[in-house]
Amino acid sequence: MGDSVSGEGNNYRIVSPSLTVKAMRDSGYKNTAYALAELIDNSIDAEATLVQVFACESPIEGAAQTRYRVDKIAVLDNGKGMDSELLRRALKYGDGLGDDRSRIGRFGMGLPNSSMSQCTKVEVWSWKNGAANALYTYLDLDEITKGRDEVPDPVPRRVPEYWDDLSEVPLGTSGTLVVWTNLDRVKWHSAGATLRNTAELIGRVYRHYLNDGSVDIKMAPVRDGKVIEKVNEGDNGAYYAEPNDPLYLMEKTGTPAPFNSTPMFEPFPMGNEAEPGVYRYPITVDGTQHTVTVRASIARPEARRSDVSGHPWPDDANPNRAPGDQKWGKHARRNVGVSLVRKGRELDLDTSWAIGYDPVERWWGVEVDFPPELDEVFGVTNNKQTAVVFSSLADFDWSAEQDPDETPKQFKDRLRELGDPRLPLIDLAQYLKGLLGKMRKKLKQQTLGDRKGKKRYDQDVTSKATDAVKRRQEDGYTGTTDLLAEEATDADKRQEQLTALTERHHVDEDTAQTLVDEALENDWRVRWISSPQDSSAFFNIDLLAGMLQVSFNTEHPLHSKLMAVLEDVPEDASDAELRQRLARATETFKLLIFSWARMEDEIPSKKARRVIADARSDWGRYAREFIEDGSEEE
Repeated sequence: MGDSVSGEGNNYRIVSPSLTVKAMRDSGYKNTAYALAELIDNSIDAEATLVQVFACESPIEGAAQTRYRVDKIAVLDNGKGMDSELLRRALKYGDGLGDDRSRIGRFGMGLPNSSMSQCTKVEVWSWKNGAANALYTYLDLDEITKGRDEVPDPVPRRVPEYWDDLSEVPLGTSGTLVVWTNLDRVKWHSAGATLRNTAELIGRVYRHYLNDGSVDIKMAPVRDGKVIEKVNEGDNGAYYAEPNDPLYLMEKTGTPAPFNSTPMFEPFPMGNEAEPGVYRYPITVDGTQHTVTVRASIARPEARRSDVSGHPWPDDANPNRAPGDQKWGKHARRNVGVSLVRKGRELDLDTSWAIGYDPVERWWGVEVDFPPELDEVFGVTNNKQTAVVFSSLADFDWSAEQDPDETPKQFKDRLRELGDPRLPLIDLAQYLKGLLGKMRKKLKQQTLGDRKGKKRYDQDVTSKATDAVKRRQEDGYTGTTDLLAEEATDADKRQEQLTALTERHHVDEDTAQTLVDEALENDWRVRWISSPQDSSAFFNIDLLAGMLQVSFNTEHPLHSKLMAVLEDVPEDASDAELRQRLARATETFKLLIFSWARMEDEIPSKKARRVIADARSDWGRYAREFIEDGSEEE
């Protein structure tokens, strides 16, 4: 068979260790925070109650002025530690503890893969009988490149006093220390920036563990061997990670005041009175049923409005700015998407389910929590950053994939025959899309009475219309709302308006109360609202005592193509976007007029056409009176 072969370059291994490790350095960790999360996973699996993350910086040699750069990152825990065999296996790609679904990690890739994605050398100390008796081993990319293809045998080596001194508490009987050195892929330069940009994500990924107190995660920048409280202006010093809940239902979180100690959102009704805001979806795999738990929340009115009784905004908030421009609104903007949670640990905040250009998206929260037994169903990747099958369903439209005349059931049967991996999650995806639609409608209702950002415009329109109504009344023209007002007390008017808003248009009670109070205080005779309606009309009219209420139908396409284009304008919209919105609104308005003209054209009776033409003429006269301010003589 020829000469024997030796050395990596002359054998027939399926993969080359050195090239594989180099390739896997590009394995898709989004940034240092996600890589660190893999180490924290291991600590939690090891039953640690305290995890300490240190970012250590040193001065840059040769710099004109003293500058610092992070050169070591360490994760220290008080977990149960590892023996020699387990420690060696932990640094082997694709081994670890194997396919153990009782753990957060299960692919055996986390420690070496995440570490080598950020540095060229990772060192590990682990102990089960005191830090002085720790075992030590490492991986070094330079050595692997030169031919080493085995994890070095762990050797006895006490934990360096450097790390013992940095620890907030004395090193206990058991624990593990992982140190990254030769950092060449850390995204941020300073220790403070590294932790500041890491903390919010770590707080979100482990929010359930942090909230129930099962683990504390301390993050500390280090300079000259000491934990420092402040590095530069704006940097965070040493602190404990706080829960970052994208559903904003937890009480104590890192959300800016006033929602750091009280929930900013509330559970969204999902038809389950026993568990408000919770829906349980069963999935059967190989004859065993598993449960996916969906949780949903929506912003409380006081998060989006400064005029909710008993819930004033903080003194440093600007009440004339939109809620999305407040500190808590900006925080919510960073948490947009469906939070995918596996075994209490967030895998991903999937933004593909959100409407990216709509600022209202920040005010809802959805969490999909599934057990590790459904990893293959959801398509969990080995770096635990996403679930590819679940994400692919965000844009799923079965009607676009169906065969001609194929029913939904026949479509699913075909997918089953083809072994399509999406099949078990299709109904769940459809449920989520319906849920998000309902939440978006509810959010539209919340700001009906809010004048922030467009106060003068809205009040001017309402006042002008009210003046027009009063002028016509003074000229002897009486409407139904005028007659009803003559027979109603103020209390009757208030109750009738509240009932119409809450029961007919499903406006929340706080918003409805504000709308009514505002109208009665200013003696307004008109009100404009938007609400979903089961009607082909694009607006409907409520004739109430002393109140002419126009309700724009949000289910009609005219709402999204005209009203939303003109009113739901992002604060940071560019000039080009504003011009585009005006062009779209102009086009829609012209199409609206053409639709009326065609309606008249298709009326077969000349008499009926004259009635419609007279109505159009009358409407024109009313429009002139409402649009003009009444100061000019007719």
